[in-house]
Amino acid sequence: MSRLNRRLTAPCVDKIMSRYASGGEGDRRGAPRIPTHRSGKVLCGAFAWDCVIRDVSEGGVRVQMLAGVAPPAKAQLVDLAAGLAHDVQLAWQKNREVGFKVLKTHDLRGLTHASARTAKNIWVASQSRASAG
Repeated sequence: MSRLNRRLTAPCVDKIMSRYASGGEGDRRGAPRIPTHRSGKVLCGAFAWDCVIRDVSEGGVRVQMLAGVAPPAKAQLVDLAAGLAHDVQLAWQKNREVGFKVLKTHDLRGLTHASARTAKNIWVASQSRASAG
């Protein structure tokens, strides 16, 4: 498994990855997709929209927006379960389902670059709510 793909997935996904490695017919991706059902946030400036990360692959993610908004062309996607933020670019959209190309990944579990500060704050807050509930 490549380094980028390992960073896109939570550690528990590695164990079941071979089960989903086939990608399926009609899939135009160069890499297999890994189904997920993780909570996320799409960030752009002062705005944050809830989403569900449906699957990940080597260079992209497919998300379902929970609000009927058009996502921006460039944004940051926070994977709340994996503790990662991805700088993303809009690749396609069909209704509330959106495909993003991953440009860069930030690990929020340690020191982060200033460009991922808002993402880290949102991730830390989500961890506090999860442990309190």
